[in-house]
Amino acid sequence: MNNLNVELFPHITEEVVSDITGFKLCSYLVALEGWRRGLTLTWYKDETTLCKLDRLKSSTQGKFFSLSSNNKNHFFFRSRGDKVSNKSVRICQDKEKTKNILHQKDVPIPLGKVFETNDKDIFTYAENIGFPVVVKPLRGSMGKGVHTNIKSIDELDDVLTELKSAYNYSEYIVEKHYPGQEYRIYVVGDKVIGATNRVPANIVGDGKNTVKTLIENKNNDRKKNPYLAPKPIKLDYEVLNSLKNYGYDIEGIPKLGERINLREKSNLSSGGDPIEATDELSEEIKQLAVDALKALPSIPHAGVDVIVDPVSSNRGVVLEVNATAEIGFHLFPLEGKARDVPAAIIDYYFPETIKKEKSNFFFDYNSILEPLKTWSADEVRVSSPPNDEIYGRKYIVTGQVEKVGYMNRIRREALKMKLHGFVKKIGENKMEVTVLCKDESEAEKFLDVCYKGSKKSKVNNVESLILESPKDSPFKLGFEIII
Repeated sequence: MNNLNVELFPHITEEVVSDITGFKLCSYLVALEGWRRGLTLTWYKDETTLCKLDRLKSSTQGKFFSLSSNNKNHFFFRSRGDKVSNKSVRICQDKEKTKNILHQKDVPIPLGKVFETNDKDIFTYAENIGFPVVVKPLRGSMGKGVHTNIKSIDELDDVLTELKSAYNYSEYIVEKHYPGQEYRIYVVGDKVIGATNRVPANIVGDGKNTVKTLIENKNNDRKKNPYLAPKPIKLDYEVLNSLKNYGYDIEGIPKLGERINLREKSNLSSGGDPIEATDELSEEIKQLAVDALKALPSIPHAGVDVIVDPVSSNRGVVLEVNATAEIGFHLFPLEGKARDVPAAIIDYYFPETIKKEKSNFFFDYNSILEPLKTWSADEVRVSSPPNDEIYGRKYIVTGQVEKVGYMNRIRREALKMKLHGFVKKIGENKMEVTVLCKDESEAEKFLDVCYKGSKKSKVNNVESLILESPKDSPFKLGFEIII
């Protein structure tokens, strides 16, 4: 990621989360945090009977795991642990039921009502509460079918027509639209751990490129962010309608510095920008998010969506509570400082590990799960990270080492010695071998392995370099060949 305004954690790099997206990223981040503290990590096969957590009608593949210590065991599904009750999860899935409970506990919510798809009643109610209004599915998620800031009957009619053609929802909530910035606030216990200002999908003109090109460029930037990579801005009804309001189509050329909001809704899954904003929230808004969780039964950690009043930063309304919220954007914001939500979750479930030294090793998520995908195993327990003293060496090997089995031999011998690292080609007949060992004597033994190589190889020279501070950077468990 090239954005100079982003401050990420050194132990969670792009390499660590490579090829892990969506809800699996949430699972991996929580699992990795617990594993790094020495907890026993076990992943389970898809549709396992061990999963008693509400799965939100989705598969458990790669998203269901347990963490255990000597005296306790907890199960997790995505970012949610087993202290979050299924009852609360089901309540949160029903936005109207959630609102009713929050209202009863004096938590401010938007004015709204549930309707079946009866256009006449919806039009009447919208006029009674006053435009602009919001329309969203009663049991929707990830921003699907949500339309905000609808300003007239004609616009509402267009939205309802589009919803009927694109989705099969039977019930919708019509709410008063509240102006202001929208935030996803993650709460653990009685503390706000991270808050993200979710800015609707947008582009900024440069006076040269078309709307279409600007969107393509923005999507290319999003690909550099591990969380945003699979969430591009897509050209759909809402985007095209927004462009029309600005007087553009996809071939139009916005003026230099002109900002165009492509959507009203701020969902990151539909192209929104996650801007870290924890420090800018008032204490009153943070307490509002905490109070929202306290109003619901047995939900000690979750994401709370809040709109903050543009006139008074101390006031806001709670839009909804997400019991199984995504957490990746808290660690990979588009702007701002990463917030360690996984650490706060593990702190809550395993407080005895709070001060424990954490390993900087990480494990290959996809290869660990392979036996579960092929149904060759019911569960996979991840080997514990090394807790011995770590001594690092880099060997630069030159000679006849290409296409002679050299890399495979190095890997086999490293695995026999239980070393971690990699071998990769860095030039013509030139290899880099990096290993982490217990001590210098073990590294010297492996130097002999590098010289010996395979039967058909011929090593001319091995330059041995000591790795400075090998504990300070994330290092993958096992030994791999990098082509």
